[in-house]
Amino acid sequence: MKMDDPVPQFTHVIDNLKKLDLAYLHLIEARVCGNVDSEDRDKIDPFVSAWGDSKPVILAGGYTPDSAKATVDNDFKNNDVMIAFGRHFISNPDLPSKIRHGLDLTPYNRDTFYVPESGDGYADYEFAEEFRSQL
Repeated sequence: MKMDDPVPQFTHVIDNLKKLDLAYLHLIEARVCGNVDSEDRDKIDPFVSAWGDSKPVILAGGYTPDSAKATVDNDFKNNDVMIAFGRHFISNPDLPSKIRHGLDLTPYNRDTFYVPESGDGYADYEFAEEFRSQL
């Protein structure tokens, strides 16, 4: 968010969304500048606080299994928070199993994300041997 102070505007939006009795709110911590990952992040804490703890919040934005656990268990332990994985879900078709068993994640290749009419990057990532052996 390239605003001087996005908190008042977006908390106003969230306050109005709460009136609609939505099932959940999905927030994304932007961490991309063009086609490159960036560690320069705006924090979403004020927006999670504005939503409150009565309905779930789904957070996304470059989480690793460890940072996801820390976010849920520590940063937002009093909120109903879930973590979504996007890029790593593409490169790890067995992502839930890898997280459950503490296996390394397969790195993704951002250059293959939006190539029209190509399966490269979407359909060519392998399942972990530990996962395949369970089938």
